[in-house]
Amino acid sequence: MDEAFGRAARDRFDIVAFDPRGVGASVPALTCTASDDEAEGEEDATEPSVSEGVAPLHPRTEAERTAADEGARAAAEDCERHSGGLLRHVGTQDAARDLDVLRAALGERELTYLGWSYGTSLGTAYAELFPRRVRAMVLDGAIDPSLDWSQRVLSQSAGFRRSVDDYADHCAEVAGDSCPADSPDAIRALIERLYTRAEREPLPVSEDSSYAEYGGMDATAVLDAVSMAMYTPEDQWEPLSRALAAADAGDATALGALDEEEEPAPTEEDPAPEDTGGGTEEESGAEDGAATEDLTPVDNEGAALTAVNCLDIPHPRDLDAYWDALPRAEKAAGVYGTAGVTAELTCRGWPSGDRTPHRVDADGVVPVLVVGTTGDPSTPYEEAVSLAGQFPGGMLLTYEGMGHTAYGRGDACVTEKVDAYLVGLKPVRPGATC
Repeated sequence: MDEAFGRAARDRFDIVAFDPRGVGASVPALTCTASDDEAEGEEDATEPSVSEGVAPLHPRTEAERTAADEGARAAAEDCERHSGGLLRHVGTQDAARDLDVLRAALGERELTYLGWSYGTSLGTAYAELFPRRVRAMVLDGAIDPSLDWSQRVLSQSAGFRRSVDDYADHCAEVAGDSCPADSPDAIRALIERLYTRAEREPLPVSEDSSYAEYGGMDATAVLDAVSMAMYTPEDQWEPLSRALAAADAGDATALGALDEEEEPAPTEEDPAPEDTGGGTEEESGAEDGAATEDLTPVDNEGAALTAVNCLDIPHPRDLDAYWDALPRAEKAAGVYGTAGVTAELTCRGWPSGDRTPHRVDADGVVPVLVVGTTGDPSTPYEEAVSLAGQFPGGMLLTYEGMGHTAYGRGDACVTEKVDAYLVGLKPVRPGATC
């Protein structure tokens, strides 16, 4: 975690992080799957969705929609079965109150906070609950709390579609021979071709791939792999190009490996960074299942993200609301939009919290710095602009680049401006751009 901060911030602060309730090494940890012992006694233990083989990214027929709904209900029931007692208590406001307990336990009168991605939701919630206990707050990769579930899906899925277009343009114009096709349109067509093939039949993988036992990669897995590669273009676009070419030639093993990438489990010499003011579940090493006796976290990222999303954001119970959203999603973002809407079906029968979409209400909070990346796939720049405008005295720092979030990714301008604010409370001027 420390290496994500600039030198000035590291010299000034002790970097403190934590796993929110239900996440990573927190006990008990959320899980939506049976333990090995439990699975032995469950004849019908649920397999990952990829095992079903065909999973359309845009369910159009009655049969496809019935299957999508049944799969989502089964996933929700699995979470209720294995973590039912936790599901109503892992929302962002719960985590924000826990964060204030941590602040008090550390003997700090005020909180200095940096949150990436989901961490911006946690920071916003803290600022609303405890506006006068904030010394400084940076929110990088903003999530706009005023959006409802469908607006959020359309915003994020459009961001991923734009990022895939950026990848295609960059690959064809800059990468040259390492690209899987020779023009942006040909690259986009190749990706769409893989989606279509995977909807008909899972893409083949080698025997040592984790997808082998499910018969290969279905369309959702392929889309997830492509989307994951949009987070850090500097690290992932070149491997993505090789993986796409191999998948198009008949071997999706490398593509599957992109979807499986995660941080290594922490060791005693390298303790797990815990989600804080410092990051999202996926960025902080928080992972799925129950913690082991030595508190080494195992992977529960998917369960945690689903649980928080479903509890935080009200979702309609009426199934038709999701089908009605599909045409808008397709128009806004193609299969990225329709797959995003379908993924929200899991929340339809989920326990719901008392939060509703709203503009920030944090009177009395200090000026908050929001950082937005113009080519961010997961938290689009427009949401950063909106969030900065909702905070009283909110400041916006624009990073003209691609990938998810900006601070900690090596840009000297972003590091200097964020550190100057965190350390010396130096404001960022209107229109500031890196």
